[in-house]
Amino acid sequence: MSRLPTSPDALVGLRAARWIRESTTGQFDRYGPEAQIELQDASIRRLGLVDTGLVWTAAHSGRTVYRSSEMAAMLDSARNGAFDVLLVGYVSRWQRNLRRTLELLEDTLHPAGVAVWFADEEILSSCDRHWDQLVDEAKDAERYSRRLARRIHEGYASKLTKQRDPGGHPPFGFRRNEAKLLEPDADKVPTVRRLFELSAAGYPDREAAHEVGLPLFTARGLLTSPLVVGRLRDGSAAHWPAIVTEDVWNKAQAVRLSRATNLGRKADPRRPYALAMLHCAACGTRLTGDTGYYRHREPCEAFIGAAPAHSGRGRSWGHAYRQERYEGVVEELLGRVGANAGTLTAVVRKVGDRPAKVSGADSERIATERERAMARYLKDRDSGALDATMHRLDAQEQAMRERAVPDEVPAEVASGYLRELSKTWQEAQGGQGRALLAQALFERIDVLGMSEATVTLTEHASRHGFGAVLPEEIGISVSGRGERNGASDGTCRIAVRTARRIATMTCSCWQTPVLDAHPRRQSACPPATSSTR
Repeated sequence: MSRLPTSPDALVGLRAARWIRESTTGQFDRYGPEAQIELQDASIRRLGLVDTGLVWTAAHSGRTVYRSSEMAAMLDSARNGAFDVLLVGYVSRWQRNLRRTLELLEDTLHPAGVAVWFADEEILSSCDRHWDQLVDEAKDAERYSRRLARRIHEGYASKLTKQRDPGGHPPFGFRRNEAKLLEPDADKVPTVRRLFELSAAGYPDREAAHEVGLPLFTARGLLTSPLVVGRLRDGSAAHWPAIVTEDVWNKAQAVRLSRATNLGRKADPRRPYALAMLHCAACGTRLTGDTGYYRHREPCEAFIGAAPAHSGRGRSWGHAYRQERYEGVVEELLGRVGANAGTLTAVVRKVGDRPAKVSGADSERIATERERAMARYLKDRDSGALDATMHRLDAQEQAMRERAVPDEVPAEVASGYLRELSKTWQEAQGGQGRALLAQALFERIDVLGMSEATVTLTEHASRHGFGAVLPEEIGISVSGRGERNGASDGTCRIAVRTARRIATMTCSCWQTPVLDAHPRRQSACPPATSSTR
C-alpha cells in the first residue's frame, strides 16, 4: 500500500481524480456539477495536485450510490493505482450514508493508497485531525436525507388521507389541476374508455393499444389501474368520479384473465436466453426472451413485414421467433468461424488491435459535457472557462485511450480459441454458459425478422480474429419446427453481415499490414519461403 498523505501539505504532486454526483439525471442540466468542478479546480491549483483527467459522474441517490456502477468503476481504478487523491466538491455530494462512507474509506480506498479530499470543508480523509469533522459531516448528510424522506412520506400520506389523492406523476388520462390534485383529463378520457371497450370485446392488449394509438405498456398500465374507476390502489374511493363503468372494467378484467399465460409464475431457470444483445434492425428495440421465443414487444412495420410466408396454422404476428432459431444462427456462424480458424496461422503472424477507443458510456458522457460547456459559453461568453473545460475533457479522453490499449494476441492462440467456439456453444446448451459466451463475442446483433442479421463484434472477438476468418456476408439456413410464423418448409434463409472490427494483421510472409485475412487473400501472398518484401 502506498503511504497515505497525513496533511494537505503532503498532497503536492499527487495524482487527482474527480467524483461528481447529483441525485437525478435532470440535475446535471443545472449548475450543481459546475459548482463542484470549480471547487475541484481550485483545490488542484492550491494543493499542487496533478489532474489525471479521470472523472466519475453519478446520477444516483446519496443513500444508495455505493451500489452504482460509477462507484464500482471508481473503486476498481483506485485498486489499480490509477490515482492517489479523489476530489469531492461537497461532502454531501460524495454520498449520504455514514456507514458506507466509513466502509469505503477504511476497507477499500485507504488500503489502496487513495485519500479523499472534500473541497467545501477542506477535509482530508487520511488526516487524523480531520477525522472527527469528517464523521460529523457524513452523519449530518445522512441525517438530512433521512429527515427529507420522512417529510416527503408524511406529505404523501397526508394527501392520501385528507384529499384522497395518490400523489406522484399523473398516469395517462389524468392531469393535475391548479390545486395539484389528480383529476381526469377531458381530452384523453375518450381514449381510455375506447381502450377498455376494446379489451372487454376480446382484443388482445397489443391490438387494443394499436387501435387507440398508445404504447403497449402504457395501455397495460391503464388496464390494470383502479384509478379509472375512481378507486385508489388500496381499494378506497378517490376524490374524482369514475371514467370507466364498473361493468366494462369487470368484463375487461375477466377477458384478460382468461387469456393470461403467466399468472405470477417464476421464470423457468432451465430456459436461459443467451442473446441479450438482440435488437430490431429497423427501430433498434431490444428483443426479449419469453416462453421459448425472442419477442419484439412493440414491433415496427419493417420487422413484421420481414416475416416469412405463413404456413396457415396458428397465429401469425411476425413479432416473435423461437429461441432455437436465433440461437441457431449463432451456432451456424460459430461453426463457420471454427472451420476457417486455420486461416489465421496460415496467413498472419499476430492479431493486433485497432486504435484504442473510449468506451461508449465514457464517450457519450464527454460529448454531453462538451455540449454543456458550449451552451454555457453562449450565455456567458467566458472563453477562459470554455478552454479549461475542453482541455480537461481532452485529457480525460487521452487518459482513457492510454488505459484501453490491450496486448496483442498471437495467431496460434487466436486460431485455437476460434476452433473451440462451436463446441463450447453446443456444450453450454441449457445453462448460463451460452449467455456468457455471447456477451464475450457480440456487442450487438441486429435482426429483421428471420431475413437478415448484422453482427457487431466485441473488442475481445476482434482481437482474436473472429471477423478476419469470415467474408463480409454469408447466407445461413435455419430450421425451426412448430414455428407459428415459419415458412412452409420450416426453413428460413438468413443473410448475416458481420459489422467487423477488423484487427490489424501482420502477414507471415511479407510482414506488412493486411486488413482482411480471409482465405482468398492467400493467393496474393508470395510463397512462405519468402522472408523479405
